[in-house]
Amino acid sequence: RALVTLVDHLRDAGLQKYIRLPRIVTLGVQSSGKSSVLESIVGLNFLPRGEGVCTRRPLELRLVHSPSETKPWAEFEEINKRFEDFEEVRSTIERLTEEVTGKNKNIIDQPIILTIYSATCPDLTLIDLPGITRIPVGDQPQNIEKITKEMAYRYISDPRTVILCVCPANTDISTSEGLLMARKVDKAGIRTLGVVTKIDIMDRGTDARKVIMGQEVSLRLGYVGVKNRSQQDIVTNVDVKKALEEEKQFFSNHPVYSTMPPGYLGTEILTQKLTKVLFNHIKHFLPEILKETLNRIKDCDDRLKQLGPSTPQDPKFKFQLLWNLVTDFCEIYKNSIKGKFDRRKSSRVTKDLAGGAVIKNHFKNLLHEFSGNFEVTEEFSKEQIQEAMSRHEGDSIPGFPSVDVFIFLLHPQLEKLKDPVLDCLADVHSYLEQLSHKIIERIFYRFPSLVGEMSEIASQVLFSEKENCRQIVESIIEAEESYIFTNDYDYLAQRTEIVPKATEKKPKNSREIFLEEIKSRIDSYFRIVVRNVRDTIPRTIGYFLVRSSMDKMQLEMYKKINLNENLLTHLSEPSHITKEREMLKKQLETLRKAEKILKHDPQMASEAESYEKEIKKQEEELKQKPTES
Repeated sequence: RALVTLVDHLRDAGLQKYIRLPRIVTLGVQSSGKSSVLESIVGLNFLPRGEGVCTRRPLELRLVHSPSETKPWAEFEEINKRFEDFEEVRSTIERLTEEVTGKNKNIIDQPIILTIYSATCPDLTLIDLPGITRIPVGDQPQNIEKITKEMAYRYISDPRTVILCVCPANTDISTSEGLLMARKVDKAGIRTLGVVTKIDIMDRGTDARKVIMGQEVSLRLGYVGVKNRSQQDIVTNVDVKKALEEEKQFFSNHPVYSTMPPGYLGTEILTQKLTKVLFNHIKHFLPEILKETLNRIKDCDDRLKQLGPSTPQDPKFKFQLLWNLVTDFCEIYKNSIKGKFDRRKSSRVTKDLAGGAVIKNHFKNLLHEFSGNFEVTEEFSKEQIQEAMSRHEGDSIPGFPSVDVFIFLLHPQLEKLKDPVLDCLADVHSYLEQLSHKIIERIFYRFPSLVGEMSEIASQVLFSEKENCRQIVESIIEAEESYIFTNDYDYLAQRTEIVPKATEKKPKNSREIFLEEIKSRIDSYFRIVVRNVRDTIPRTIGYFLVRSSMDKMQLEMYKKINLNENLLTHLSEPSHITKEREMLKKQLETLRKAEKILKHDPQMASEAESYEKEIKKQEEELKQKPTES
């Protein structure tokens, strides 16, 4: 009983709203005998009976076995009263049903919770579902079959639910609606127990032996055949205890059933099987439930920390809250760019921020197409170079190439570097702006009207730093274009001879030698400039835009806030944030209660301790894990 009681206490705490708990659910078509089976298990007459639809709201039955000298009694969760008269229990079920469903046989998924204490019942928790109804009666909707099936699927699809599938023996088992539904959600048949009812009203000369033995449709948990009270017995109010005696006599005197091996027939066998199956089910899933509860507690705590406390009314405290939010924004902005671990790294705020890796990638791709052994003179024809040489000789003596040829041919190529460099600056600025806006949207999630204001302030800071950086970048490019100079060792060693020698055996005239040398010098110098720019520009952008924005963002935002007192008027939460916080608090309260109940069990307390250590270990590993680029 201890395990079943533990799960019932978890239900009482409300844990089933957030975490699925083990349970037994009855499944079958209308009038298949589900209610009769339940009464036989309980050993008492207490369910509404009659023709047509009897169960119109799910009934959660919590059965508690009590000492034999105790008089049976019951209690409803929604009624503060002890019931000892089970006729009154029946009428109360009918009243509670009609209060929700009306008097016209409508079916609603709103469970009635009833606990019964009796020496005749086992320690079990079962849910009696409305039977699958094919034809609407009264004011029932025309799609009543769809409604009852969807309700049943909601319950039986849960892998922690044991399915008690009730199948009448006087119909073809292979077409049983309940079995077909159970096999869809429990393909392996590991949580479906079959109950074969109405054995006593089968056609003369037929029996259910093959069905009960699993020779027609097999189930891992098998079948149990039972003989319920007939409609006449119910009308004449035949006692359940007497009906159980008649069931034993029926099976022991029957020419077929009396020869079957033990463990297949009778309500007593069914009760034993159900108790064992539920016990094993709870034992199997309880550690998993504990772990899920602890994880949910952590998630709720994390989310409540993200939402923060409710908004203060005092302007002084509002101002302090705004400063704290700005500080959080600036810290996350810096840490995202630096790639540093942040305690909020796995949270909603920072989980998908790429950080400085994006900026580094922009720097890496700068002038990549001009790097390596790129030859800028490939686009010059021999005639173009010769024409430039002739043009810049002037009236001087032939054979002395002018430096102006070098500058004339090189300068247009250097001008090509300016646009990619400014594009790189624009790309980095654009990314920083997107990053800041994304963080602001998440940090100021509670205050949507502030998001636009704070994003505008961040954009102004970034634009100001971008313009300062642009002037410096343009000056660097202008210097590279306008002042031709290098101290590069290789260039000085190899490209500074006045008249280079021909390297081939085949003699060349001096003009061809000069032409090849100018091409080589232009290519060499262009490569030096590209190398310089690929180093200098990322450093410049990194320092004068990226690092400068990180250093100045917080101070500039504080200045803007101090100059604009109207910002405080935007510091009010929308209703959905307030509701979410209250909902999380209630959920956390329920989960804490459940945790306390689970830890009350010594074995569960030990498991809880190991799970908590595991969670802490994972958090520590996350802190030590290097940031992904």
